[in-house]
Amino acid sequence: MKLYRVESQRLKSSEIFYLVKDVRVKDRKAKVRKRIGKTRPTKEEISKIISTPDIDLERKALNKKISMSSGLYRSRYLQLQGLPYLEKTKYRDEFLSLFLTVSEEKYFEEKYEAEYVHGTTSIEGNTFTVQQVDELLQKRIPPSGKSLREINEVQNYLKVKEYRDSYKGRVMIPFILRLHELIVDNIDVESAGRFRRIDGIGIKGYDIAVTPAIEIERELQAIIDEYYANIKAGWHPFEEAVLFHYRFEMIHTFTDGNGRVGREILNYMLTRAKYPRLIITKADREDYITALQYGNQGLFELMVSTFVALLQDERADLFESLLEKNEWRSKSTE
Repeated sequence: MKLYRVESQRLKSSEIFYLVKDVRVKDRKAKVRKRIGKTRPTKEEISKIISTPDIDLERKALNKKISMSSGLYRSRYLQLQGLPYLEKTKYRDEFLSLFLTVSEEKYFEEKYEAEYVHGTTSIEGNTFTVQQVDELLQKRIPPSGKSLREINEVQNYLKVKEYRDSYKGRVMIPFILRLHELIVDNIDVESAGRFRRIDGIGIKGYDIAVTPAIEIERELQAIIDEYYANIKAGWHPFEEAVLFHYRFEMIHTFTDGNGRVGREILNYMLTRAKYPRLIITKADREDYITALQYGNQGLFELMVSTFVALLQDERADLFESLLEKNEWRSKSTE
């Protein structure tokens, strides 16, 4: 696969050759280049260099994309310093995919799926360790001493992942109901995939009234419509996904499973917009809850900035470290 092309520029009596990468962010186009030298490369040399990832050129392309996309969206609550960081996370995986081996990519995929499932279930009280989650998801080995409910809470994500990865459409009510059905399968069979039918319940830790049961479907459709209208109008996808997540949790759509379903929808929205999934670890639980409480107080800037701070993972440290040390090992894409 061709990643680059070779261009030349004549300066007085000499000719300079460059390796060039085209950069595109939505309808904006640009290019970055790296000087090769004054000697025209042979056909064999060109064939190799245009299909082998070049870290210097990719670093320039990354910075160009961040610059081009940072001013692409409107925002109500995102702090200016958070925008470049968000855009860097958006293009980090694309950058890493050029330099990580297949086995390294598989390692990260499995590792972060286990950490995501551990985080989203532990927030609700599941006592599995990350290692136990990984062994159940990858080897189908349940740990001893755990309740059947806890085991089902974790292993249900095998089907959730399969459905999530196969679904390519918009967030719609049937999509949300199916996620709930899979997440509470063998846990709350009678309510699985069904809206809450009772009132008089609250959200633990929140002094706020949830949506009356009779209004749930209407309210849910309203926030779905609002989300897509705002995306179409150019508001920032990360900010809109966070705001949707908050509103979804306050509706309290289901009797049980609202948090897990809400985080699935949040991450579906983020990945559709090319941002990484938000992995909220057990250690992040209080920050996550505090962020939602900011929303209850109308402090949406603080809420959104807290979610930005939560958007971190180990790959970010690896990415920055290797980028700084220039220790990437190139791999051919031929």
